[in-house]
Amino acid sequence: MSADLAFAVVAFTKLLVVYNPLSAMPMFAAFTIEDTTRDRLRVALLGVTTSIIVMAVFAFAGHWILDFFSITTEAFQIAAGVIFFGIGSDMLQAKRSRVKTTRREQDEAASRDSHAIIPLGLPTLAGPGAIVTVIALAGLAEGGAQLASVYLAAFLVGSVTLPCLMLAPAMLRALGRTGLNVVTRIMGLLVMVVGVQFLINGVGSVLESWGYWG
Repeated sequence: MSADLAFAVVAFTKLLVVYNPLSAMPMFAAFTIEDTTRDRLRVALLGVTTSIIVMAVFAFAGHWILDFFSITTEAFQIAAGVIFFGIGSDMLQAKRSRVKTTRREQDEAASRDSHAIIPLGLPTLAGPGAIVTVIALAGLAEGGAQLASVYLAAFLVGSVTLPCLMLAPAMLRALGRTGLNVVTRIMGLLVMVVGVQFLINGVGSVLESWGYWG
């Protein structure tokens, strides 16, 4: 396997795990349970497209944004770890994370198009973990082919998410609220583990730069 292909596979798998299409399914199902299939598809497309655009922007300009605000990648990783841990904690209690949607955002999401963009596309799908991941992958890319694979990974992750969202209402009816709560708790545990790993990576990098690690 060539280095470029190996990097592309790693980029896709890492982004898919952090992006976590399943995490958006309960929210999408709640928003669209009474919609027609056509309206549901439009909401899903708009939400997924929004998330892809956000990831592409940060893959392209993320390092400049961090430099402008004098933010290190390690600081972003630590912040994302804390946020993910909080999100996972809320999911373990089977409740919607306050980090993902505020009361004001929920009120502003009254129309179909608006809640497809916020909070579905951002920050439920393209959350802090996905943003950190694309910034890190873009920074690690060597050459145009590997950088292009980061953009391709963002597109493919969105493409995988679209059918997952379309199946969400059927899953809600099949599993019921109790079943979805069980799935949400399991995913919450995984999200907390991802958050802890972000913290370990960020703190470890800082300690290593100070000479206390590695």
